[in-house]
Amino acid sequence: MPLPVTHKCDVYSFGMLLFEIIGRRRNFDLELQSKEWYPRWVWQKFEIGEMDVVLAIANIEEKYTEKAERMCKVALWCVQYRPDERPTMSSVVRMLEGEQEIEDPADPFQYMVAHNLESITTSSTGTTADYSSSAARASSSL
Repeated sequence: MPLPVTHKCDVYSFGMLLFEIIGRRRNFDLELQSKEWYPRWVWQKFEIGEMDVVLAIANIEEKYTEKAERMCKVALWCVQYRPDERPTMSSVVRMLEGEQEIEDPADPFQYMVAHNLESITTSSTGTTADYSSSAARASSSL
């Protein structure tokens, strides 16, 4: 059953945009050797306290590390699986401006199986990625 489009969808999309800005790349790019989904990779580094790796790979200058880390945390909040756990856009702005404290986010990808990217196929018509979760299997065309 499709979910309704709400203002929380905009928050999610903004979070994805923040990841692309921070990483200076698309969130999923078949051209990259790792073929890793960038938002999840950022979460994994955040979870083990290796945000410095994220910033180093993105070539973030040391003077901007605090802002970039803040952007990463805000992005992780924006892409929370449950829309009611996502912040409002006004809170997002306050967090990005440093006016609001940012708590550590919960794992936004906990609903995903550890290695859920089962297959990636490229055809003459485009690229298709099949994703599955423990509860259901869904396919989406990228």
